Amino acid sequence: MKKRGRTWRCRRRRIQMQQPVNLSSTTGLITLRQWMHKADYHGNHLIPALFTDTGRGLMTLKPLKVDDVIISIPKRLLITTQTTLDSEIGDYIKSCTPKLTPLQVLCIFLMYEKAKGLNSSWHPYISVLPQVYTTPAYFSNEELTSLPRFLSIQAQQQVLTVKGAYEAVADILVTMETMFAFCHGVMGFEEFRWAWFVINTRSVYMKQDVSEFLQPEVNTYALAPLLDLLNHSPTVEVSAAYNKSSQCYEIKTKTPYKKYDQVFICYGPHDNTKLLLEYGFTVPHNPHNVVMFEIDEIIKCLTCQLSSQHSHGALMEKKLQILHSNQMTSDLSCSLDGLSWKLQTVLRILCMDFNELNSWKRILTGGECSKQTELKSKQLANECIQGALNSNQETVQKVRLLPTSQHVDLVLSVCEERKLILESQL
Repeated sequence: MKKRGRTWRCRRRRIQMQQPVNLSSTTGLITLRQWMHKADYHGNHLIPALFTDTGRGLMTLKPLKVDDVIISIPKRLLITTQTTLDSEIGDYIKSCTPKLTPLQVLCIFLMYEKAKGLNSSWHPYISVLPQVYTTPAYFSNEELTSLPRFLSIQAQQQVLTVKGAYEAVADILVTMETMFAFCHGVMGFEEFRWAWFVINTRSVYMKQDVSEFLQPEVNTYALAPLLDLLNHSPTVEVSAAYNKSSQCYEIKTKTPYKKYDQVFICYGPHDNTKLLLEYGFTVPHNPHNVVMFEIDEIIKCLTCQLSSQHSHGALMEKKLQILHSNQMTSDLSCSLDGLSWKLQTVLRILCMDFNELNSWKRILTGGECSKQTELKSKQLANECIQGALNSNQETVQKVRLLPTSQHVDLVLSVCEERKLILESQL
């Protein structure tokens, strides 16, 4: 037999390290699949696996072509508000005043079923759910205070939202602790936060009828076991809906897959900032990544400021009036493809002199501005981009001083993507 060399052995080891690890034999997932099969789930071509780039996901054991059904989850395996209303705590939920929202109902149901442990009929599913999440509401105070402004405001709002949602049902949870002995001590904020993020990060969109027992608002949350192991990719297309004929929630792929490929779904055209805030992860080289600029930041970069001489101040006020009245002060973005049309337009208007400003509308219909204004707008753009780069670098330096954690790595990955975008436009 021909003896293999060191290069061959290294290449083979590298390939093996990149191959997904089959997780279908792990105890929790075996129990989950057995439980699902008893409830008429018949999918066998998707198995849980550990991937080097995304972590846990689903791998296909057969090729999939366009319009193939990736996964089909029977109605009896879906957790919806109706599941709660039909459960043993349904009557109590119906009696609550004021009426609860669909999200509140699902949070309470998850907490209740988790508290039951092995006695819960949903235990095979609940036991394989993540116990903590990497969304900003799980960040430490030190990590939150080190976030850049574009993340900090939304992260702080998320923290307040979750706390407010808990406080709205705290009395109900206390009552449940007295009603059910197994709920004692496990219906507090930590458990509620867990349930809140299970639903907000893992539920599928499924429009349901408005219940007379709940707040009259849109009801679209549904939890689907195993389906929620499908990871997000911004480059795939799927169609998803509840099939009334089969009484299953089905996902069809618009992207073909080879045998042993990881199968993905798409949460929507979200950039990494949105993904981090809403789901607690980022995607390398995300094509939807953008850097947003605030109008105040742009004005600070101008050499002509409101505090300068009267004529410049009056001119600036007029420019801002034009921008505000035409909804041109938000969604000012920059991507690897360049500055958005809206951002370029704002920069040009801000750089116009008094005479040119009288005919500013022509640039909205494809007209050109003066060469002097175009040059000034490009200079202003460079100043804004350089300022954003400096701010980004300050954030990186601050975050790197924190103890190593997955939260820190996520923030640094967002900053790195921002840096790539900004540098590409200088």
